[in-house]
Amino acid sequence: MMSETPANIKERQIVTTRVFDAPVENVFTAWSNPELLKRWWGPKGFTNTFYVFDFCPGGDWKFTMHGPDAGNYHNESAFIEIEEPKRIVLNHVSKPRFRLTVEFEDEDDNRTKLIFQQLFETVEEYNKVKVFAADANEENMDRLEAVLKAAS
Repeated sequence: MMSETPANIKERQIVTTRVFDAPVENVFTAWSNPELLKRWWGPKGFTNTFYVFDFCPGGDWKFTMHGPDAGNYHNESAFIEIEEPKRIVLNHVSKPRFRLTVEFEDEDDNRTKLIFQQLFETVEEYNKVKVFAADANEENMDRLEAVLKAAS
């Protein structure tokens, strides 16, 4: 990756923040348990087939997202850092390439603030996805919210 400065990070980063009405442990489990994760990962209408989900630093996550348009999208990531229940960092190594950092913060009344940050390798990669990624990320968070409500 290029040298990081606040200016060039801002040019390549998408940040989505959501507060969930669930304790931080539950929100973290929805990310770390593949049976829960595959129920909500991706925008509205998508389903997932997981092939590898090795949830540990250095572990791989390989899956296919099946879109409502019948398209199949292969994804491959590598977990870099896991600090339960506070933080998950992974590199999305299939295109588009980015580092995903997810932070889980305790809020009052058993609520959790989730910060979802995608830092793309290049401005070009960022520009290709920025037109749809923010809305797709919100749909992803909506689906996570529904799974959390169903589990409570």
